[in-house]
Amino acid sequence: MEGWWSALGTPEQVFFGIAFVSTAVLLLQVALMLFGMGDFDMDLDVDGADGLDGLDGHDSGFGLISVRSVLAFFTGFGWTGALAMDSGLGLGISMVLAMVVGGLAMVAIAGLMRLLYGLGEEGTLDYANAVGEVGSVYLPIPAAMAGPGQVEVRVQSRLRTVRAFTRCAEALENRRPVKVVGVIDQQTLLVEPLDMTGPEGLTSVESKEG
Repeated sequence: MEGWWSALGTPEQVFFGIAFVSTAVLLLQVALMLFGMGDFDMDLDVDGADGLDGLDGHDSGFGLISVRSVLAFFTGFGWTGALAMDSGLGLGISMVLAMVVGGLAMVAIAGLMRLLYGLGEEGTLDYANAVGEVGSVYLPIPAAMAGPGQVEVRVQSRLRTVRAFTRCAEALENRRPVKVVGVIDQQTLLVEPLDMTGPEGLTSVESKEG
């Protein structure tokens, strides 16, 4: 082993060193996560929650740049650069290949962690907690329960895009403020325009009828 290491050039030693260290730390992180001890993953992407939203939710615990995704980058970078140099490619080409593969590895790990986090979050998400919250229409909602639209609203302190119906006699257009007044099923909310909602969550028309 010592003879093999000594025979390597300085660039190859750097690539292999990065590969060995980052792989070991990444495997440790994965092992801790599998044993339920892997909650530590410092999110460094301040705008990640807004820029990488999923189709049905706007918040996640993992941005593009986090401890695991950075480790994935250096793992891909180190091994690709080392193997490229070992194959006889020049330092410049090896660096470019290492950067490309490292970037792909970072995006892949960030996407995987976002998916896993989202699946775990969905299992504990209770849309009943959104009742009383104020949000806005994301996709127009047809009038009188004629069909679903979508609203952006906070559910358990996380901004999400959720399917919604309304009993209002007029369609609710995009960006109109609404209040969640009920839950239709596990993934569908009942909303009313904020300017027609009474203090107890009923529309002003319903309040008068009551």
